[in-house]
Amino acid sequence: MTVRGKISLLYLVTYGTVVISLGLTVFFVLRNLEFRRIDNLLLSFHNDIVNTYKFAGQENRLLSLAGNEDFGFAIYIEDEPVASFRAEPELFKEVAGIGTKGDHRYRATVELIEGAEERFVTFYNLEKSEEYLKFVLAVVVFSSLSILLAVSLIGTIFTRKLIRPFEEAGNQMELISRTGLKDARIVLKKSGDEVSKLESEINKALSRIEQLINDAKQFSSRIAHELRTPLAVMKSNLQLSLTGNSSEESMHEALRETLEEVEKLIRLSEEYLLLSRSETSVPIEKIEIDLSRLVLKTTEKIMILHPDKEIEIQILPEIMINASGYMIEHVVMNLLDNACKYSTDDSVEIRLTREEEFSLLSVSNKGKAVDFMNLEESVKEVKGQGYGLGLRVVLSILRAHNLRLDYEHKEGVNRFMIEFPCETCSQ
Repeated sequence: MTVRGKISLLYLVTYGTVVISLGLTVFFVLRNLEFRRIDNLLLSFHNDIVNTYKFAGQENRLLSLAGNEDFGFAIYIEDEPVASFRAEPELFKEVAGIGTKGDHRYRATVELIEGAEERFVTFYNLEKSEEYLKFVLAVVVFSSLSILLAVSLIGTIFTRKLIRPFEEAGNQMELISRTGLKDARIVLKKSGDEVSKLESEINKALSRIEQLINDAKQFSSRIAHELRTPLAVMKSNLQLSLTGNSSEESMHEALRETLEEVEKLIRLSEEYLLLSRSETSVPIEKIEIDLSRLVLKTTEKIMILHPDKEIEIQILPEIMINASGYMIEHVVMNLLDNACKYSTDDSVEIRLTREEEFSLLSVSNKGKAVDFMNLEESVKEVKGQGYGLGLRVVLSILRAHNLRLDYEHKEGVNRFMIEFPCETCSQ
């Protein structure tokens, strides 16, 4: 059963129960009122019969009793009928009190007449009342069915209008799945805040999915591009070595270049692994680390890789943070490595200080300004300026730690800064 059918059935069951209950209540109320009316008429007629019989003379007693086309009576002395009108005496011979027998509503009392007990039974013919009640019941049933039909139609119309946005969303999503996601978004007829929110959230999800697909394509293309150069160099060197015409010196040079390309491949694979881990929704395992010691050791490694660079170090000791140690180490390594590579005067400065509300890590070098200002929001490649994949890895790692990379360029100096909030620092 469809959702529309289930909702319509729910309307029918809910309102059907209410309508039927209300109809039956109306019928039984009218039936009760009708019987009360009959009992009141029967009481009045009964009293008239008893009083007339009581106070009429003995000779004229029976002649004085009057009947009615809807009423009748019977009088018994010691269960023997002495008078009756429109009644079969045997039918009411044993009745007492007030009740219904057959098609008659009766009332029976025992009266003391001239020292003798006589039983008076008066009754009302229910044929007309039963016809009236049958008519009322028919009207109630017809009205109930009409109301149920109206409720069903209104419920169907309302349900169709209610779920139409969802059907439209499903149809448009099905069309998008067949034709492709590129710039495809759904447009729903605005019928309430909920529908507007549904449209907005679906389009946000489509945008996110499209972005992930594009990122995956770019990621694959970038991997292929990054691998092509070192693999080509390694292939060329190996082919040169296999010719057998190379000197020992050229063989050593070829092996050295091959080793450098292998190291590039290892570094590249590590960067892609870090990028993959930092961009997943899996929480990063954080531990308390000594940021001062980590920055110092990382700087020592950079000094080995770039012995020709002059690196000025100002590191405040014993600054502790909660983070992933190897990820933060990669951030520092990348910033320092880029600063050394693209410094125009072969000098780099790294500082780790504690401000009033945060600890500040900064890496500076002289050079050309980078072609973007808000690095925290940007994940674009700037390969022409040498940052490439490394910067994206840095940004992803910092984002995963709820940190931000700030950048400024003043008087020919590039400065990259990371603020570690006070809640992550041991004071």
